[in-house]
Amino acid sequence: MKNKKFTDYRIVKKGDSDYPERLMRIKDAPEKLYVRGALPDSNKKTVAIVGARNCTEYGTTLAKTVARILSMNDVQVISGLAMGIDTAGHIGAIEVEKPTFAVLGCGVDICFPTHNSNVYERILDYGGGILAEVEIGTPPLPYNFPLRNRIISGLSDVVIVVEARDKSGSLITADFALEQGKTIFACPGRVGDSLSRGTNYLIKQGAYILTSADDVLEHLGLIVDGLMPKAEKDVSTLDYFERLIYDTLQEGTLHIDQIVEKVKIPINKCLNTIMSLELNGFVETTINNYYRRAI
Repeated sequence: MKNKKFTDYRIVKKGDSDYPERLMRIKDAPEKLYVRGALPDSNKKTVAIVGARNCTEYGTTLAKTVARILSMNDVQVISGLAMGIDTAGHIGAIEVEKPTFAVLGCGVDICFPTHNSNVYERILDYGGGILAEVEIGTPPLPYNFPLRNRIISGLSDVVIVVEARDKSGSLITADFALEQGKTIFACPGRVGDSLSRGTNYLIKQGAYILTSADDVLEHLGLIVDGLMPKAEKDVSTLDYFERLIYDTLQEGTLHIDQIVEKVKIPINKCLNTIMSLELNGFVETTINNYYRRAI
């Protein structure tokens, strides 16, 4: 997508007052950035969420849910607008109308991939930003993407990797993060699963294990006395299916088969929705596929 009326960009140069403070601390910081919308606020915590383009539904749900929770707790989410995990991270922030930021491997006047044009525009609608170090009009050339990954990690306090193959752009981002002294969280996966090889490798190398957004919030010092902020319990943030299941569980502890029967949605959709509710802290598992509202 190229905006036909595209004039609303600015150039921020190293040394300018609004040049991102975090980038000043990294090796090979870009000399200038082309920016549409806003830049991340240097006074707020920022987390990158990256991962496989050809991801699973589980990975998509996890990335979206973690991004949503982080955003609700005033943590900025940054990624690369690629399909799969990147997109899910952006959407998680957009769903709660919070800023998210995309670093492109092409000019900021180009949306790549093109079918992400709606996400591209919604990033700008909710106070986020689109940025790149390459010139306006630069096409999405392959060698630009590994280079932009150092900016994604450089702008972040923490990098989360959700599903990655053993040769993955996400691992390049993780390598940059390590060089920059950033913290890495990785989502563990099944041994032998190709989409888990990259994340399991990172964990083997010392990355923190991601089990929920709480892990990251605690690392960032945003959980007080072991409790999540009250904003997470605001049911107005739940989507239609989440609210349907949450309301159903007011009856008490129910088996997954009972939940499926009551809400009349396919079991896979039901399980993914419950996982989202668990990650948000609304629902908890008891035993043998029984679920209840979290206390």
